[in-house]
Amino acid sequence: MFLIGGVTPKMKVLDNTPRRCPVCGLHQAYYKRVDHYFNLFFIPIVRVKKGEPFIMCERCEKAVNEFDAEDRSGRLDVAPSTCPHCGKTLDESFRYCPYCGKPSSS
Repeated sequence: MFLIGGVTPKMKVLDNTPRRCPVCGLHQAYYKRVDHYFNLFFIPIVRVKKGEPFIMCERCEKAVNEFDAEDRSGRLDVAPSTCPHCGKTLDESFRYCPYCGKPSSS
């Protein structure tokens, strides 16, 4: 007889309210947490370690602690510009247009 077991991480969304990502500018950042579970035959049995909550963007897949210092600084107060694809007004700090979802730089 043999057993297949181990500890694997599992990401859990703590809050479904979207927040603005300071990197891409879209409202696709959510509070998440990575918990580690003991698995037996690939079925999570018990949580072994509870992770720390963090904010992670669904679009650019960066966590808040991964953002550069310049992305967290006052770049949000930059003068607005227009999207080259849809023509909507947006901040120059946005890497993606929040209206059409395309890259804001040519």
